[in-house]
Amino acid sequence: MGGCNQREVGERPVAQLIPDIAQLKSCLRMGVAGGYTPAALIRLAQTLSYATLAEGGSVLVAGTAGGHWADLALQDVALPIQRSSIVLQGAGVALVGVGPHYGYALVALPMESLEREADLQLHDAHWSCAPEDLLALSERFENSIPMLQRAALQRLQPPPSHILLQIAHQALDFAARQHVTLALANRALTERLRHHEDQTRMIVHDMRAPLHTLLISLKALQRQGFDANARDELIEVARESANYLLSLTETVLDSARLETSSWSLQLQPANLVALIKTVCEPFRQLVHPDQPHVRLELPSELPPILLDQHLIERLIANLVSNAVKFTPSGGEVVVSARLTHDGHSVELRVSDTGPGIPREAQERIFDRFYQARENDRRRGTGLGLCFCRLAVEAHGGSIMLESEVGRGSNFIVQLPVR
Repeated sequence: MGGCNQREVGERPVAQLIPDIAQLKSCLRMGVAGGYTPAALIRLAQTLSYATLAEGGSVLVAGTAGGHWADLALQDVALPIQRSSIVLQGAGVALVGVGPHYGYALVALPMESLEREADLQLHDAHWSCAPEDLLALSERFENSIPMLQRAALQRLQPPPSHILLQIAHQALDFAARQHVTLALANRALTERLRHHEDQTRMIVHDMRAPLHTLLISLKALQRQGFDANARDELIEVARESANYLLSLTETVLDSARLETSSWSLQLQPANLVALIKTVCEPFRQLVHPDQPHVRLELPSELPPILLDQHLIERLIANLVSNAVKFTPSGGEVVVSARLTHDGHSVELRVSDTGPGIPREAQERIFDRFYQARENDRRRGTGLGLCFCRLAVEAHGGSIMLESEVGRGSNFIVQLPVR
């Protein structure tokens, strides 16, 4: 059969039943007690049902009305059994199964506040297959449930030892597997928390320098005696520091929003060639002895594509600034774009003549907070390339890296033409 043949019995007045389900635990004197999660209780209830009710029988569910672990356990039990239910006061659930030869009782009460997440809540559980325990349990119900008539219970026998061993083995095996799973999850979460704490300290550290520069510039501007050129230089330094802080803050926030899919793309037809020129123009105009030359290789035009212009502008700026930062003086950064895949996508490529990226780092280069050059004084927060990946994927595109140590890097972005 595909599941329990659940024949519900009408709920009876609480006054005719047990005033408190916790009293049922004291009836199970010959059973086993322990702390169980809801998942372990589901597996235990199913194991007990298959071990004792293989030839059919009945199961009574006593406790709160619906929505608890017992419902989940019984709905997947493929046995010819009938189910009846009664509602009791207080938290907790009791299952009583009676078959032609054997039976079982399982009582579980929450050990923690019901406000906790249900899947993680620990229960104080007692279970027994001893006929005398089931008889003692039936007395608590005052014989008000037909399936718990004493005549039926008196015919029950203790299950053979191999059945009890099978029940214990499956319960212990599931508990062991659950323990290992939780231990691995805890280790992964601990490592992730430690990693994020390290990166948070790094972000704060990276914010200190531009903040100090900004404050020094503002204090200097408060003084008198500066000529117009010196004043303009201080204002420009302050502006650059403020822009860096704003960019870092936006990258942190936007990366988090893109990771959780809470970003709503503002798609509009855009001219990608014009967009690239606008973003790259400041890099091309900035003349500094330590900065490589930035060159554009763009077609006269590309078909308009639907883009979130804010995201794509920052994507291009991140890739170009990254290439400029790691390319030595005398080197070159090339930004190009072209149609690919028979006009169904546009390829944006940012190439540099920098030191390249080691092969072992290339698979993780787009991960959050990952840095390929941990000892490089120019290293950043490790958020820029992660943001680029998230922004491209949000557009239904892809980003990849081609790099060889000593021969530079190529970051290749594919965006669909819609």
